[in-house]
Amino acid sequence: MQLEVPGGPSGIASILVDDAGQNAIVIVAGGNGEMSPARVERHETLLANAEVVIVQLEVPAATVEATLSRAHALGRTVILNPAPAVGPLPAHWYGMVDYLIPNESEAALLTGLPVDSPETALQAAQRLLEAGARRVLITLGRQGVLYADAGRHLHVPVTPVVAVDTTAAGDTFVGGFVAGLAEGISLEAAIALGQQAAALAVTRPGAQPSIPYRHELPA
Repeated sequence: MQLEVPGGPSGIASILVDDAGQNAIVIVAGGNGEMSPARVERHETLLANAEVVIVQLEVPAATVEATLSRAHALGRTVILNPAPAVGPLPAHWYGMVDYLIPNESEAALLTGLPVDSPETALQAAQRLLEAGARRVLITLGRQGVLYADAGRHLHVPVTPVVAVDTTAAGDTFVGGFVAGLAEGISLEAAIALGQQAAALAVTRPGAQPSIPYRHELPA
């Protein structure tokens, strides 16, 4: 979905990367802040034809809610990547989301719990499940991914790589994971695909240029 706002600036993200490849990002919404529920309604056919709908928090909250609601009503698989998170989500959002995918700092903001290990991530995931989330994946950088639902949980470690720039690692994980879901592979294989995509991305500088194409990853 592409939005053009006449006379308005494009949304931008100013990114600082330290010598360890870690980043800090300042976002200026620009045109993203003009994405309204009415604009989403104009793309009903796009939502109806999608297998998976991914929503983030870089547009107004009313637009996020409208998209979650409509995609859920259409029976699409709904992914919420709560980035950038500033605090707890509205309670009624959880029931519209099939997969909630925060990173450790976002999970901490959503739950008020410290998240710095697979064990603390599990505690946060359980809190999010209690809030109404169906499935939770918390990305933990070098410590892998913690998955939990009402019936089980698992920690999926990641193969270490030398990170050049971690910008877009979370976005890339979500993209790889969702690509796996759309292909119909197992949950575990989809998580692994997301991890492989993110691991490759962090070995490259930049945000969008670092994200791999599907053909660069295992079949």
